Formats: sequence, C-alpha cells, structure tokens
Amino acid sequence: MHSRPILSLIALLVSTCGVARVASRDVDATQLAESAQAFLAALTSAQRKIAVMPLADPSRLTWNFVPQQYPGVMLGDLDLPQRARAKRLLQCVLSNQGMTKVDAIVALEDVLHGIETAAGQDATHRDPRRYWLQFFGEPAQGADFALRLQGHHVSMHFAVEHGLLVGATPIFLGANPHLIPSGPRALERVLGREEDLARSLLAMLDEGQRQLAVISVSAPQDIVLGPLRTALDAGSPQGLSAALMTPPQREQLLLLIEEYVRNERDEYAKADLRRMHERGFSHIHFAWAGGSKVGEGHYYRIQGPTFVIEYDNTQNQANHSHTIYRDLEHDFGGDALRDHYARSHAADSRK
Repeated sequence: MHSRPILSLIALLVSTCGVARVASRDVDATQLAESAQAFLAALTSAQRKIAVMPLADPSRLTWNFVPQQYPGVMLGDLDLPQRARAKRLLQCVLSNQGMTKVDAIVALEDVLHGIETAAGQDATHRDPRRYWLQFFGEPAQGADFALRLQGHHVSMHFAVEHGLLVGATPIFLGANPHLIPSGPRALERVLGREEDLARSLLAMLDEGQRQLAVISVSAPQDIVLGPLRTALDAGSPQGLSAALMTPPQREQLLLLIEEYVRNERDEYAKADLRRMHERGFSHIHFAWAGGSKVGEGHYYRIQGPTFVIEYDNTQNQANHSHTIYRDLEHDFGGDALRDHYARSHAADSRK
C-alpha cells in the first residue's frame, strides 16, 4: 500500500484566500496570482522549468483523466514547504467541498492499488502521488495565465484574464470504485450525492414527465463531452425542461446543479449560479438514460443556456462514475481568452 504524502496537500482547511466578487460574473484573482507566484518561487529551477508553459501553448486546451504521466510538476515530488504553498494555491480556486472531493478521489488510488494487487494485477500505476500542477503563462497581478490540476479522475482548469478569474471549467471528477466494496472505507461513495440527488429528482417525476426526461433505455458508455470534445458539442438540450417541473422538483434540480458548481470557490460558484438564473432557470433541461435501479448502468445530463453537466456510471458493472461540468460561454476562459491564446501562438510562430 502506498504512503499518502499527497493527501495532506489537498486536505480540507478552513483558511481562505480572500477572493472578492466583482462585475457580473468575474472574480478578482489577486490572491490567486499571489499564491501562484509564491508556489513557483518555492520550486527548484528544474521544477519551475516544467511547471510553466507558454500562454499560447496548444496543450492548454487539451486534457485527460486516465492514469498516465502529465505535463507539469508532480505533487508527489514536492517537499513539505512546497506542498503547503500548493495547498494555499488550490484553496484560491476550490471550495472546501471541492477540496474534500479531490482529496477523496486521490485516496481511491490506494483502494484501487489494493484491489488490483489482490487480484494479481500490476497496480504500479495506482499511485496517489501522480497528480500534476501546470501553469500556462506567468502568474502576475493583472496578467493573463491559466492553471490546471490533473491526474487520474481529476482534471480541473482555471483561467485568468486581466487579473480576473474568467473561467473555472472544464471540471472533471471521477470515482473508481464508485462504491468501495470492502476495507476501512467500505460503502463510501465519493460522488454519492451526484447520484442520490439525481435519483431523487427522477423519482419525483410523474409518468408524463418521465417520458420526457428519459431519453434512452440504455446509458452511453461514458460522458459525451470528454477530452476530445468541446462544450459546444453538447448540441441542443434534451429531456424535461424546468419550465415543466413543479416548484419542489425545480428545487431538487437546483440542489443537483449546486453539487457540481459549488466545487468552485464560493465567490465564483455564486457568480455561475447567478448567470444561470439570469439566463432563465426554466430553460434548463434534465435528461436521464439507462436503468433507474441501483446497480444498473445510468447516465444523466443537465443543460442550460450557460452550462452542461454530465454524469455516467456504466463501467465495472456500474461501479465507476465520471462527471463533467462545462461552461458553454467560458470554458477554458471563454472566447476572448482563447482568441488571445490564438493570437499569441500565431505571433510566437512567426518569431
């Protein structure tokens, strides 16, 4: 069994970074920039060299969540002072809830290591140290830069433009096993609320509503908006619209949405939720595919004018869940920042 040096890095803390809400949706990133600079200053020259890539690097818009080597500085290679600074950095973009979920997902690597080793499989790739921090652009006050945390079943992206946090998606979180079968954490479900809240909403629907909400008797094998897709590949909303829900059903739908959005720091989550309401909560749709009984493969999608959420649990006998939250307008920072990357990349290519 692996030791867990990385778990303390993303443990739940009560201190905050003092991020203040500004404008209609953007969040001041002063403390994020300061924490990023402090973290980078604590790295060795070799670590810093691999921790920061150019702002226009095309890999900025690529991501994955499988257990493999990723660019950046590996958290398991950090010493204690470096981990402390990395922890403060992550607190500037994640809520306590988000930090707790990431912590628990990382700890599942030890669970998988035990399960696969007991089955006689090679489990050397199941390692809680193998998570990477990557910067794009030099963090500074008022600057444009991006931050990514990535490893097995974790891929989180944050974009800063002119000193404002303008994007906090994609956010991918997964859990394998979804329900831990045995051991000290037996029956724990890291993403259990994501399942339970959706099942409760489905159970609240009457027959006519269910006919609209259930778009297929079989679930897709995975989320649709994975690493090779953009948020806009979601297409038109499917399923049951909130306009056709009762007030209690709409309240349940909001609780489910908040379970995803509130993985972000509170200030940015509030801004995202405000945008959802301003653009019309009644336009949000809930769609379900697959079985409705526990243990059956199932999938759901929640889609509104500003966002898409997906959940899929079909692999490993429906005990392996994937989730994604994507912003239709500000994924990877939105069009303005993506255009900035494109212009910078074009300028760099001419040098």
